[in-house]
Amino acid sequence: MEMELRNISLTFCLIGLALFPHTGAKDSFPEKVSYHERVGTVIAVLAPSPNIQSTIVVFPTTTAAHAPSPTHSQDSPQAFLNVHNAARAAVGVQPMTWDNSVAVYAIDYANQRSNDCKLLHSGGPYGENLAMSTGNLSATDAVEMWIDEKTDYDLKSNTCASGHTCGHYTQVIWATSTRLGCAKVGCGHGGTFVVCNYDPPGNFVGERPTDWNQSIIGVVAPSPDSAPHFFPSKERKDMKGLVVGVVVGAWALILGLGFIWFISRRKRHKDNKLDDHINDVFFAGGFQTGIGPKKFSLVELVKVTSNFKDELKLGEGGFGAVYRGYLRELDTYVAVKRVSKASKQGIKEYASEVTIISRLRHKNLVKLIGWCHEKGELILVYEFMANGSLDAHLFKGKSLLTWEVRFKIVQGLASALFYLHEEGDHCVLHRDIKTSNVMLDSSFNAKLGDFGLARLVDHGKGSRTTLLAGTMGYMAPECVSSGKASKESDIYSFGVVALEIACGRRSIEPKYEESRAALVAWVWDSYGKKRLLDVADEKLCLDFDTKQMECLLMIGLWCVHPDHNLRPSIRQAIQVLNFEASLPNLPGTRPTPMYDVATATGLRASEPYFSTLTITVPR
Repeated sequence: MEMELRNISLTFCLIGLALFPHTGAKDSFPEKVSYHERVGTVIAVLAPSPNIQSTIVVFPTTTAAHAPSPTHSQDSPQAFLNVHNAARAAVGVQPMTWDNSVAVYAIDYANQRSNDCKLLHSGGPYGENLAMSTGNLSATDAVEMWIDEKTDYDLKSNTCASGHTCGHYTQVIWATSTRLGCAKVGCGHGGTFVVCNYDPPGNFVGERPTDWNQSIIGVVAPSPDSAPHFFPSKERKDMKGLVVGVVVGAWALILGLGFIWFISRRKRHKDNKLDDHINDVFFAGGFQTGIGPKKFSLVELVKVTSNFKDELKLGEGGFGAVYRGYLRELDTYVAVKRVSKASKQGIKEYASEVTIISRLRHKNLVKLIGWCHEKGELILVYEFMANGSLDAHLFKGKSLLTWEVRFKIVQGLASALFYLHEEGDHCVLHRDIKTSNVMLDSSFNAKLGDFGLARLVDHGKGSRTTLLAGTMGYMAPECVSSGKASKESDIYSFGVVALEIACGRRSIEPKYEESRAALVAWVWDSYGKKRLLDVADEKLCLDFDTKQMECLLMIGLWCVHPDHNLRPSIRQAIQVLNFEASLPNLPGTRPTPMYDVATATGLRASEPYFSTLTITVPR
C-alpha cells in the first residue's frame, strides 16, 4: 500500500514537470544537453527503456552548485545493470533485471539520506549496498568498489579473509537476487551517495552466493550500454517555461502528498481500531508476557518473506496463504501463515489459534513460533515442515509413503490427540483433524497443526455446543445434528484419517462407483464380507505388515462407529494400535446413523465448513 502511494506522488510530480514544455518553452534547452547536467543533484532513472524518461530530479539549492554533475551514461540504469551482470557472469550467475518498484524504494531512501549521506542501512525488505564519496562517484565506480571485495573472498570455501568485509560483493553475485533498483543523489555538503537494492535479498548465513542456480547454461554476457536520455533540444531563450513547470509541479506534489496523507491517516486509524479490538477482546490478561510465542512486527515478517513473494508460497486455501520465510536471529526456516481478509477464519479463529496453541508443548504438534496483528493483518509464524502435509503424499503423488512410515505417522497423530484430550490442564477439542492438517517434518514425523477451530473444555464436561464447523468427510454425524463438538467427534475424524492412510484415498471420491465412493461404507462392507485387506492401498503392492494393516483398519472402523457412545477413547485406540489390547468386536454391517440431516450443496470433501445449518453425512 505504501509503495503504491509513493508511486502516486511521484506520478503527480512527473505530470507537473512534464507540463512546462507545452507552455511556450519550446526553445528552453540547448541541443544534446542531458537534463541531469541541466538541473540536477539527484539522479535516479526508473526504467532502462528508450521509451521511458521517468527521471526523478531535485532542483538546485544554494549548495547544489558545489555538487558534482555526473555524466548520464555512467549513471543510467543500464550502467548499474552492466557492471553488476559482468560480475555475476564471471562466477556463472544469471543476470539481474531492472525493477521499477525496487528503484522507487532506492530513490525514496536516497532522498532521505541526501542531507548527511551517512552509510546507514534502511532496514527495508530488500538486500542493500551503500557507497558515499566526497567527489563524483559514478554508478560504475560505486559498484566496482563493492566488487573489489572479491580479492578477500574465497568462493569455494565461502569465507572472507579475517578482518575484511565481503558482504557487498556477495550481495552483488547472490544467485537468487534477480531484480535490481539503484539511485544516486548529490549530498548537501557536496559529494555523492549511491544505494542499490536487491530483490529477493541475499547474504544468508551458511549459504553460498552462487547456490540455487539450476538453469544456467554457459556464462551470460552483459548487454551493451544504453543511450543517454535527453529532453527536447534547442537553445534556451527564456526562463518562463521552467518557472511555470516548477510552480505547477510543486502544486501537483503538494496536492498529491495531501491526498496520500489523508488516505493513509484514515487507513491507519481503521487498522489501529482493529488492532486495539483484538488486544482488548482476545489478548487481555497477561498473554503478552514474553513467555511462549513471540509477537512479530509487520516489518519483520515482510522482510522474512521478501514482501510475501509468490515464489515463496508453500500453499493457499480459503484461510489465506502460507509462505516460507527465514529468521536470521534463529537461523531457521519458518512457515508464515497470512490470514486472508476475506477468510472464514476471521479474528475469532486467529485469536483462538494463538491463545490455545501457545499453551501446548508436544513433539507431535506443530510449534507456533510467533504471531502478528498489525495494520489489519493477521499473521501466524510456525516451525517449517520440510515434507509438507500428509495429503500431498497420499493423494497428490508427492511421494509414495512406505508402510513403516505410514504406521509411524498414525502413532504420532494418536500421541498428539492423547495429549490434547488427556494430558493438559484442559481438554482441547481440535475439531478439524484431517490429512491436510497433519504435517511432516524432515524425518516424516507427524505433527498436528491448524488450531483455528479448536476449543478448550473442562475434562469433566467433555463436549461443547458451538456453531457447526469442520470439514466434509471428517465430521462426525452427531456434530451435524446437535452442533456439539466432543472428544468422540475428534475420535471420528482420527478414524477417517487412519482409514485414508491405510487405503491411500480420500474419504469421499465421487469418481469411484457408488459402492466405493464413501470410504467408511466401503471399508465396513469389505470387513463384513471378510475381505478387509482388499481395501489396502494398491500403490503399496502388498508390501505391508498384514497384522498392522488389519489392526489399523479395525481401529479406523471402531473410531467411525455411527454411535458416538461405542467409539473408543484415544487411550483405548492407542492400546490396540500398540498391540496391548485385543481388536474390537464390530458388527458385520455398518449401523445406520439415526440423525435428521438435511442436504447442503456446493461442498467438497476437503473444504472447511462453518454454518448453523445441517449438511449431508457421507454414508
